[in-house]
Amino acid sequence: MENINWEDIDIKELAGIISEEMRANGINSILVGGACVVVYSDNEYTSYDLDFVTFSNLNEIKPVLEKLGFRQEGIRHFVNKRCKFYIDLNPPPVSVGKEDVIDKFNKLKTKNGVVKLFTPTDCVKDRLAAYYHWNDPESLEQAILVAKRQKIDINEIKRWSEKEESLGKFNEFFEILSSKGT
Repeated sequence: MENINWEDIDIKELAGIISEEMRANGINSILVGGACVVVYSDNEYTSYDLDFVTFSNLNEIKPVLEKLGFRQEGIRHFVNKRCKFYIDLNPPPVSVGKEDVIDKFNKLKTKNGVVKLFTPTDCVKDRLAAYYHWNDPESLEQAILVAKRQKIDINEIKRWSEKEESLGKFNEFFEILSSKGT
């Protein structure tokens, strides 16, 4: 891993490196959050953190990330001074809003490894959860970016939105999405 150009690495390739190193050390991880939006929006959105959910404990993960030059800052953040991205470890379970995500993940192949991540539908639900519960308009924009570029299950998103008690905001999302020609 000495040949990594930390200054110019893109988020997908970094996710591949981190995922493969974790996997090589018996750690199962899932990429969630804004980095998934970057992947599914074809880089139209920019995020500087890679959120991973893992059931392994910090004492197992820390040496793996340190081997890659990432140092712990705070409880769950890891930074590499030469890299513009940082790693954020999120506690389990993997969830969108109030609903756990179990065994429904995509795999992204990069030149540095395979990344397990949210499906496009769950990525949209994840962004909508922030819009529904925190009134975050940027998260709504991110959900639309992904939904415009990826095949999503709109009926599943509607079902989930009803469970989140947010059908009104789902209708806003659907209206905007429909007006953008998707």
